[in-house]
Amino acid sequence: MPFSDKGRVLIVTPQPFYEDRGTPIAIRYVAQALSELGICVDILAFPIGTDVAIPRVRVLRSGNPLGLRHVPIGFSRRKLALDASLWQSFRRLVRSQNYHIVHAVEEAAYMASVICPPLGQPFIYDMASAIPMELARKPIFRPRLMQRLISAAERHVISTAAGVICSSGLGEYVVRQVPDARVSQWAYPAHDSRVDGDRALAVRTELGLRPDHRVILYSGNFAAYQGIDLLLEAFRIARQSRPDLALVCVGATRQEMLTHAARGSTLREQQVFIVPRQPRDKIPLYLKLADYLVLPRVSADNVPLKLFDYMASGKPIVATRGTAHEPLLDDTRAFLSEPNAAALSTALLTACASSARAAVIGHAAKAFAAEHFGWDRFVEFVRTTYIQALRNPLREGLEPSTLAF
Repeated sequence: MPFSDKGRVLIVTPQPFYEDRGTPIAIRYVAQALSELGICVDILAFPIGTDVAIPRVRVLRSGNPLGLRHVPIGFSRRKLALDASLWQSFRRLVRSQNYHIVHAVEEAAYMASVICPPLGQPFIYDMASAIPMELARKPIFRPRLMQRLISAAERHVISTAAGVICSSGLGEYVVRQVPDARVSQWAYPAHDSRVDGDRALAVRTELGLRPDHRVILYSGNFAAYQGIDLLLEAFRIARQSRPDLALVCVGATRQEMLTHAARGSTLREQQVFIVPRQPRDKIPLYLKLADYLVLPRVSADNVPLKLFDYMASGKPIVATRGTAHEPLLDDTRAFLSEPNAAALSTALLTACASSARAAVIGHAAKAFAAEHFGWDRFVEFVRTTYIQALRNPLREGLEPSTLAF
């Protein structure tokens, strides 16, 4: 594959690529933006996923000595094994190729902080979440000494990076760790895809929803931090007052489908519909059939990628308060609640109580997304962020030729 004279970027992402889930979607956005800017991109990812066709972008994969076909979201022994293989591939690539800058995602930035500086190779730390806080959920990483070691490693990565791009809401956290860090926060493009109403009605019928149902939709993975159990309990409480409510949860894995199937009759009696993970191009159909969209996160601090599309849809949003949502949402753009079942059920009922108020709030979120989260704005953000990283005066000695944007 020929490469242009404008420059080359290596994106290292410790996830399957491509899959229709948060970080891979975000990486695809970045690669597409760089491509439109005329930059050639190598994406080094796990040996799992589907290839994508983007001009000037090629997907490279690390080894798979264990023959793994699936890796769960979050920390796991499978992910550790694939990370070890990714490390080897990452090191070989940086030693053998000439990249203007490396874009290292999540724990790949920890690898970059060891691999890149000796070679004079600058890198950007793409912080989707604060790894010390994520690992603290695992008992093995909770002891104070372990947390201090992990936090020290994080500070080293931030200090070594030419720039940090973090999820909205994490900027202050980064500066607390390293006050002189050059940090920016992602604002991903929001898409409001036009959907044929008849197709959405067909999906609604396939699910078994009645015409009189008021549909609350959750879309995303079912990991514990997403608050699915909280949502189910809040919905159960709300439905005691509003029996016309139905809850549709889209995004279950095969194992999660089996788990919920064991409760099938109970869930259907409660008008809860569990839907397996869907291709991204089908999600607009589910957004279209919904009356309300819900975000019940309980612990994660990073803004979920789906929030941008939720806002662009114009549907009223019900969300828990916290750093995962409040960087983009306030009481004028969503029905906000504390992250407990009683408060969330009250917020759901409040949203249902006034169609006029719900419409105003949905429209406000849509207008905000249209103003701040357009594609052209995102491409310019990527261009500016890369230029600033390459010109970072705090990273002396890591200044290759500037990308020709």
